[in-house]
Amino acid sequence: MSTNDEASECAPEGPLGYRLQTNNRPDDQPSLPDVDKRATAALAATGQSIWHWSLSDRLRLSTSPATLPRHQRPGAMPSAQPLALAIPDLRRLARARRRLIDNTEDSLDLVVKLESDATRRLRIRGRITARDTAGQPVSATGTWEALPAPLDADHETRVRAHAFAASRDPMLVVDDKWRILESNHAFMTLSGCAPKALGNESLASYLDASALEQAPAALARLSHLQPHEGTLTACDGNEIPVELTLSDFRLDERDHVHYIAALRDISARKRSERELEHLASIDTLTQLPNRATLQYRLRQALEHGPASEPLAILFIDLDGFKHINDSLGHQAGDRLLRVMVKRLRATLRNRDLIARWGGDEFVVVIDIDDDAQLADRIAHRLLEALSQPMVIGGHQISVTASIGIVHAPADGSDSDTLLKHADVAMYAAKDKGKNAIVAYHNQLEHHNLEQMSMLSQLREAITRETLDFVVQPKFDGDNRMIGAELLARWQTEDYGQVPPSTFVPLAEHNGMASALGALAIEHAARYAAMLAATGHPLPVAVNISALHVMDDALGETLSEACRRHDISTDQIELEVTESVFLENTRAPEARIEMLRQAGYRVAMDDFGAGYSSLGYLKRLPFDTIKIDRSFMHDLEADPRSRHLLAGIVGLCNLLGMETVAEGVETEAQWALLQELGITHYQGFYLGRPMPMSQLVALLDK
Repeated sequence: MSTNDEASECAPEGPLGYRLQTNNRPDDQPSLPDVDKRATAALAATGQSIWHWSLSDRLRLSTSPATLPRHQRPGAMPSAQPLALAIPDLRRLARARRRLIDNTEDSLDLVVKLESDATRRLRIRGRITARDTAGQPVSATGTWEALPAPLDADHETRVRAHAFAASRDPMLVVDDKWRILESNHAFMTLSGCAPKALGNESLASYLDASALEQAPAALARLSHLQPHEGTLTACDGNEIPVELTLSDFRLDERDHVHYIAALRDISARKRSERELEHLASIDTLTQLPNRATLQYRLRQALEHGPASEPLAILFIDLDGFKHINDSLGHQAGDRLLRVMVKRLRATLRNRDLIARWGGDEFVVVIDIDDDAQLADRIAHRLLEALSQPMVIGGHQISVTASIGIVHAPADGSDSDTLLKHADVAMYAAKDKGKNAIVAYHNQLEHHNLEQMSMLSQLREAITRETLDFVVQPKFDGDNRMIGAELLARWQTEDYGQVPPSTFVPLAEHNGMASALGALAIEHAARYAAMLAATGHPLPVAVNISALHVMDDALGETLSEACRRHDISTDQIELEVTESVFLENTRAPEARIEMLRQAGYRVAMDDFGAGYSSLGYLKRLPFDTIKIDRSFMHDLEADPRSRHLLAGIVGLCNLLGMETVAEGVETEAQWALLQELGITHYQGFYLGRPMPMSQLVALLDK
């Protein structure tokens, strides 16, 4: 082999530097040496042919191009034409030859174009089979095949154009300046624009997207990683959210780069996202803003609103809602909440913000302008509106509310502080007896901290059973003891003697009503057993809160206490106040009647201190009616009070109920009550609250 200049060496010779000869030459040319005819036929079936090269035979092909299928023929290649002259990729061929001669490679795999037709290509593969002592190739063999011609450029262009036009996705062709060159039918349908209106316009005239701030070339490189969102302004002015992806292309190697901007209408996805955001920001039951939304909007109003526009916040808690939820079920409770929301909206202005804080609590934010009393007036209107009776599930229900008021910025400059102070004021309204309004002031904060500390100690006292219990005797007209009432006492190191009027509501408001009641029942049963053991089987009365009445475990608590102390159910008397019936539902009545059927005596305590007491007497036959001490105040001086009391006593006698007068403090009161027909008495004049041991000693006398 010659090693002169590559191009000159390659020009007159074959792939390894020798002239091409094929087997369609005259018969005097030798055939391929040692070629297996069957292997040749098998390769021919796959469109491949064998070539062999040696120093003696030079290059020979096993198959003539003329015998190949037409689509595989490499084109005109006369047998006398050097292969190198038929292949324009001279440098690539020369480099391959050099690597073989230099012993750096033993194999060859090239795809080359034919000079006669640049669209026709040959694939030549082979391997050196022998080298001389100097390392120079002396023989090689391999295969060659004609590759199918690629689709012509015009055909590719037509395919691409058809795909662009027929695509269901809106598409545009733009240049490197974002000018619109073409648009497909889908884009015109989406935008409502005529093709002429788009010609040579900037895409930014129709699409508002931050992605257009970049050059198309830079965006095309990144578009496959993350689509870009924007807003398409249609020709009718309608704004459509879209997603943009960009890809580049050339019509041919000499053409400028163009870009296809593919748009996708994402209106449905955006609607879904807005719906999810809405669901996350509202309370699904009432359709009011939820707690998180309230806090966000209040924070925005405080941070960005004019400082000269003061706000007022009303924290509203429905009184007695839990009783209704427990007695009538959650569906009835949900209906009640929806009714309350309607009343709130009807009472407040459209610009006022109403939100559900949680459970039965609502928050209202109002702009009070320069009217410092506006919040108080609105709060009173809300109390009146919310307390109106309603019918749910066939039951007439009346619910009141407790409202705490704060003003911004006077009571706080941030949302968290204002809401905390409003909550403190609301609980102060509950402490006033509910159905009340309290405006926040600094002393409430101290009171609230004190209550928190007291609550912690009360919880510990109930858990450890360190509360004290005393009894107050009850007498008949002959001054004979007929029973006793159990009373709780709480002595603390920090607050001294805390009265029941303070710690009992504290327990009820903080979920400890049943625990306190269960502890009282245990002591009442124990004391009843002590009385029976000393020969005085008198009943012991225990107060049961309205919350405890609706506790499903009350019946089991009573029966367990009776079994544990070996007493009968008639040795326990249950005293309930008329507050248990404020919901005007039949559920409390059913609970009380079930207890009476089990043998427990039931008394209505504090009769006459509330509302509609005569109606309760008609609805439920109590065993005993305890007349509230408020009747005692004017009994001697006011004839009307005496007539009213006489009527109540007569009604109770007709209904077969015993009467007990509470708060008897003088001999004159006792004598007058006897004249009016009352049969049982309780008060300081006859006997003060005392330890159980003292009561037993009194009985033994």
